Amino acid sequence: GFAINGGRGWSEVEFDNHQIDLNGNTAIAMGNYYFTDATDGSKSKVEYTFGYKRCDDGKVRIFLHHSSMPYNPRASAAPVDVKPITKHEVLSAQDKWANAIKKISKEYKHKKDFVATAAKAAGELYAYGHTDVLFKPTKARDVQFRPDAAGAMSYFLGSKNAKGGGIAEDGGFAINGGSGWSDVMFDNHKIDLKGNVAIAMGNYYFTDATTGEESMVEYTFGYTRCNDGKVRIFLHHSSVPYNPDSSAAGPADITEDEVREAQDLWRDSIKAISADFKGKKDFVATAGEAAGKLYAYGHSEVLFKPTKAREVQFRPTAADAMSYFVGAKNVEEGAIAEDGGFAINGGSGWANVVFDNHKIEIKGNVAIAMGNYVFTDATTGDESLVEYTFGYTKCDDDQLRIFLHHSSVPYAADAGKKEVMSPLAFLDNLQKV
Repeated sequence: GFAINGGRGWSEVEFDNHQIDLNGNTAIAMGNYYFTDATDGSKSKVEYTFGYKRCDDGKVRIFLHHSSMPYNPRASAAPVDVKPITKHEVLSAQDKWANAIKKISKEYKHKKDFVATAAKAAGELYAYGHTDVLFKPTKARDVQFRPDAAGAMSYFLGSKNAKGGGIAEDGGFAINGGSGWSDVMFDNHKIDLKGNVAIAMGNYYFTDATTGEESMVEYTFGYTRCNDGKVRIFLHHSSVPYNPDSSAAGPADITEDEVREAQDLWRDSIKAISADFKGKKDFVATAGEAAGKLYAYGHSEVLFKPTKAREVQFRPTAADAMSYFVGAKNVEEGAIAEDGGFAINGGSGWANVVFDNHKIEIKGNVAIAMGNYVFTDATTGDESLVEYTFGYTKCDDDQLRIFLHHSSVPYAADAGKKEVMSPLAFLDNLQKV
């Protein structure tokens, strides 16, 4: 797709005519035109000869078009600059990749134009538009391979943030599905230099910006020197380390004990966040760490409908959930105005949470729990009963996490009568649930 520059686009095209020769009903123009890459701003010079002719309808149209790269006296031996790639250039390219991931995450967190930052980084890092690119991302099952820039952008930014519509399975690797990355570290097993090509194999370590957890991923990167002399990635294969226990049957079935342990952890996390808030400790950090252990954000899609959420009912990202649990005024990213902070009960805190399961249904790698939980206000001692449905799944790291959470106020059939508490009054009585 020359007109779309292989997905990168052109921001400017400038004609520089060497000469225009007019011959009655025809005209010949020869010269150079200059194309400005819309992603990284680099310019490419191309030679042209155009022939124009007046057609029967009186309009002038092109009947001759010859376009070519400027002659390179060394091209007969090698079509590109054959200056060998050095180890220093490979390490520099890896540093740029790591810094780009961190910068994209940071700009997403601070609500800056992370999409533009990612596009610029892609133009500098990957060889799309210069040569074929072989890219097999880690978290890509339905569309395993990403041969064009659009597919790569969808993977790194997430389908909902990709221009022109992305690939549905993409949650946005560069923003860690909304949680962000605070650090990326390359650990090269080996770098093999082959003239104009270099191959690096090893592990890289990603630190979750929300929970602080570290994930190890295997990589093979291939680097090539493009026609503009810059080293870019033409090969990128990334994968989860092999787990001999998962090759045959996948994650083990969930047990009822694991579900109850997850509920205990949820309860203890709410109490810990409330206690840290009351003790003027870093309750936001406590909540972030708990969210990474409890919810499957960054591992799979999460369906979350909180109790007291009217304006923004559903919370599909980690940032949305953090706003709900700690309150809009306590988060830097994704603050939702209506959120008073469930985990701190709007400032009153919770002294206890008791789960009362109606039933726990096990379906292999998925478990559903339905019932009521009762929250005890840490200030007044009042108890509030709320209905729940939780869905649990085993993630890639074999940890059980919540992928479904629907919480609601019990139905009041006679809410219109004075002697029965109205739904709004009931909500107020729940404090900030």
